[in-house]
Amino acid sequence: FLEFIISNNDEMNSGTPIDVTLLHTFRAVVEEGSFSAAGARLNCVQSNVTARIKRLEGRLGARLLERGRVGAKTTPFGALTYDRVSDALDGLSNMENDLREAAGSSSVLRLGAMETTAAARLPKVLASLRQRCPKAQVSLKTAPTGPLLDLVWRHELDAAFVAGPIDKDRFHGVRAFNEELVALWRSETAGDDGEVSDLPELGLPLLAFPEGCSYRGSAQAWLRSAGRADVSVTEMGSLDAIIGCAAAGMGLSVVPRAAADRSPEAAQMQSYALPKAFGDVKTFLIWRYDREPGQTLSRLIQILRS
Repeated sequence: FLEFIISNNDEMNSGTPIDVTLLHTFRAVVEEGSFSAAGARLNCVQSNVTARIKRLEGRLGARLLERGRVGAKTTPFGALTYDRVSDALDGLSNMENDLREAAGSSSVLRLGAMETTAAARLPKVLASLRQRCPKAQVSLKTAPTGPLLDLVWRHELDAAFVAGPIDKDRFHGVRAFNEELVALWRSETAGDDGEVSDLPELGLPLLAFPEGCSYRGSAQAWLRSAGRADVSVTEMGSLDAIIGCAAAGMGLSVVPRAAADRSPEAAQMQSYALPKAFGDVKTFLIWRYDREPGQTLSRLIQILRS
C-alpha cells in the first residue's frame, strides 16, 4: 500500500518498491522544520538527508520542499505527500504491531514520562504491567511535559505520562495520578511545615527542570501570586540534583509530595504545600488521537483505570 503516489518518473514506472527510509526522512524534515534537525533526529549527517530528499523528489517527479534561511517548508505537493506518507508509515507500524501480537509476541511500547513520575510512580505500575503481560517490552524516556507531547505527536513515542490538562484535539488520555506539589528548602527546624512568609529571602533561586516542565510553570505562577516574581531559576537535569541542591541550601525546589516522600533529604527541609490552584496537578497517560492502542498499551490503560 505504499505505492500511493503516481508520477511519470522512470523509477516509479519500473515497479520497484519505494524505499521506506526516504519516507521516514521526508517526514522528519517536515516535522523538524530543517534538514539539519532531521539529521539529528535520524542520527545521520545532513548530506544524507539532502540526498534522500532528492531521491524521493526524483522518484515522485515533483519538488517536495523549499529551503530558505529559516529552514524548510513543504510545497503544495509536499503538503499532500506528507499526509499520505504519514498515513502509510503509521499503517506499517500498526501492521507490524498487529502481526507481532498475532505471533504471540509484543511490540516494544515506547513510553515517556516526567522524571518525577518515573521515579515515584512508575515502578509499581510497571511491575503490575509485567504481572499481567509477562512478554511486554517497554522502553522509557524521561523529559518534561512539553518535549514529551512533541515526541508523541511526532510518532517517536507511543504514549507518555504528562501533566494535564491535555489537548483533546490531538491526544486521547486517561488520568493516571493526582499530584500535590510541595515547596522544599533548607531549614534548621527539620520536618516543620512552613508558610509563604518563611520563604528564603534575597537571591535564593528556584531549582527546576528546563522550560517545558509543568511543575516549573506551576511553581513560578505560585511565586508570582505570593509577590515573589523576582525569583530567578537555576535549571537542573535530574530530580535528585534538584532536591539535593535544595537540601544544601542552594535554592528552593517544588516537587510532587510523592517524590519528596521517597527522598531522605526532603525530611531535613522545610516544606510548604502549594495552594490547590497551583499545587493540584493531574498526571495523564496520553497517546495520539489517531492511533489505536496496542496490546501492551491497552493493558497499561486498564491498570491505570483500575
